[in-house]
Formats: sequence, structure tokens, C-alpha cells
Amino acid sequence: MNMSRFSQRGGVTTWATIAVVLLVVAILAVHFLSRMQPAEVRSFQELVNRVEKLNTQISEREQQISGLVSRYNESHPGNEIDTTGMSSMGLTEEQAQLLANRVAQEKDLSYRGLLQEVIDVSGEMNKLTQELAEVKARLRPPVVVQKGDTHLGISLKFLTEEIGMNEEDALAMIEKEALVPELLAGFEVWNYYGEGVFGTFVTQGQARITPNELQRATKRKIDAERQTLIQERNQKQTEVDELESRKTELQQQIRSLEEERTAMLQQVTAMASTNDSLSQELNSLKYHIGTFKDLERSGAIRKPAFGKWNTGDIEAVDHTGSLDLRKDARIVINASSLGLEKVERILVFPRYFHEDDDYRVELSSDRKSATVVFEKTSKFNLSRLVIAVG
Repeated sequence: MNMSRFSQRGGVTTWATIAVVLLVVAILAVHFLSRMQPAEVRSFQELVNRVEKLNTQISEREQQISGLVSRYNESHPGNEIDTTGMSSMGLTEEQAQLLANRVAQEKDLSYRGLLQEVIDVSGEMNKLTQELAEVKARLRPPVVVQKGDTHLGISLKFLTEEIGMNEEDALAMIEKEALVPELLAGFEVWNYYGEGVFGTFVTQGQARITPNELQRATKRKIDAERQTLIQERNQKQTEVDELESRKTELQQQIRSLEEERTAMLQQVTAMASTNDSLSQELNSLKYHIGTFKDLERSGAIRKPAFGKWNTGDIEAVDHTGSLDLRKDARIVINASSLGLEKVERILVFPRYFHEDDDYRVELSSDRKSATVVFEKTSKFNLSRLVIAVG
């Protein structure tokens, strides 16, 4: 019996201990959350949100009045209501009295009701405007955004100039806030600082759209530009695929030409065994040297569309140079003879001859001259070359 009572007392004690622990945890959690966002900051944010909501409601009432008056004026030509001075401040006393007189005189019940609706909506607007003024009076005046202002710049100026914080600490505090990436002239920036906590919020103010609408419009623009870039990328990929296909065709043509050339060289070599002059020709090449610009102008080479110079019409220039490859395998080029100060680059055309494999280029230390050395001389027999210098 005593053990039973002891067990019951032990269970009660355990539950009491758990309850106390949970209570302490709850208190600590509330304290932690309150440290994260003090009541003053929450109150400040609520007031700013109320300002934004009141601005929206006033704008809606203004549009409502404008629509109602326009409908009335369209049906009463020559007896329209003067809208001069009607704004977000609502109707003036004189305008309100004028509308009251119109209501009394209007015989058409539907238009009388329309005019009464204008008066009622204007009254609502007056109340909203008065409440807006009261809410704003409880807040530090906002910064009206000018063209070129940024949320970061306005916040930094507030903390350093009005609060007296050094720039480094101010930037560290601003870093914790979700700043609006883009501001429009007329937006209002509301700043708060208290208990070591900084708060900043942006409302529509006098701008034509809200910050959220601006953000959505910016996102739509970015999405549209991204889609355009994707389409352009796909188009470029199609062009690349077509060029690759064309490249394959040209490579096949080159191989066929090489085979024909090899067969022709074999025939000519057989004939040259009985003719020394023909033998010399077989072991010689013809060439023309010019600048890239001059050769492009003549059509011998073509300016590259995607990186590499292409062979044009080799026969568009005279091949006045001749080299017997049995005696010499070098061509020396002087920059001055081409009107150049230095030799920067040399390419041999047709491009199926490969640099550092079929031939190599040696530049002098001062780049005043260069030498084209033919490594595989037999490959250049009977060739007609264009040597481009730049």
C-alpha cells in the first residue's frame, strides 16, 4: 500500500518536472524570437503595411470616382461635371455641394444613384486620407525615391547620417535585410532603428506601380530575354550542325582531289623520267606572296566566318615565284617588301597543307623577316601556293 502511494507520488513528480521544463523552453523560445524581431520593429512594419494598404485603397477610390463621373458626363453632354481638382484628396466642399444639388435635381433614378455613389465613395476616400495622415504621423517620414536611388544607398545614408553608425557596421546590418533590387522614382522607403535592430520597407508611394508589380515585370522581362537567348542558341547550334555537315562534305571532296592529284603525280613522274625539264617542274612549286588584306581583296583567300581563313580562288593571283624543291626547301619573306613593319603571322594556302607537319614557319628575332620551310617536299611537288603574311 505504501509502495503504491510512493509510485503515485513519483509519477506526479515526473509530470511536474516535464511541465516545468516545457514552460522554461517556451519562455526561452519567446525570448529568443522577441530578440530576433522586437515588438517595435513588428509595430513599425505593421504601420508601413497599413500605409501601403491605405494608398492602394485611396487609389482604387480615385479610379472608381473617375469612372462614375465619366459615365455621367457621357450621358449629359453640355451639362458635364467639372472634374478639375478631383484627386486622391477626394471632393472639395464646393464639388460635394454641387453634386448634392445635382442629386436633388436629377430625375433619372439611375443617374441620381450614380451621383450619390460618387459622393459616398468620396466620403470613404476622405476617411482613408485622414487615417493615412494619422498613420504617417506615427512614423519617421519616408524617403521619396529619386531617379538613380538604390535601396542600399538610402539605407546606408539613414544609418550613417541619421543614426550615426560607422559605415562598416551599417553595411553589416543592412546585409541582414531583404533589399528591393530595383526602385522607381516615387517609391517610399521607410527606415527604422531601435534596440540594435534595423528595419527597412518599400511602398508604392506616388509611383505608377507597386514594388511587387515592378519585381514581377522585371522577372517577366528577364524570362523573355532568357527565352530569346535560348532560341538564338538553338539557331546557332543549327548553323553549327549545318557547317559541320558542310565540313564533312568538303573533307570528302578534298580526299577525292588528293587521290586524283596523287594519281596525276604518278603519271607525270613516269613521264618525267625521260625529260629533265619536266623532272624539274615535277619537283617544283609555284607561289605568290601577299598580305592577308591584299589576298582577300583579290579573292585568293576568304575572310573566316567562324575562326579560320578559307581558301578562295588560288588562280586569282599570278604565281610568279618558283622553287625547285630538289635544291632548296625554303622561302625567305621580308616584311618591308610587303609594306609591313613586322611579320606577325604566316599561313600557306590551300589549307590542306598543315603547319608544323607539312611545313613550318621560322620568325627572325626582330620579326623583320620569316622563312617558310617545307618539311615534306614531295607533297608540294607541282603545287601552286598562296602565302599570306600579316
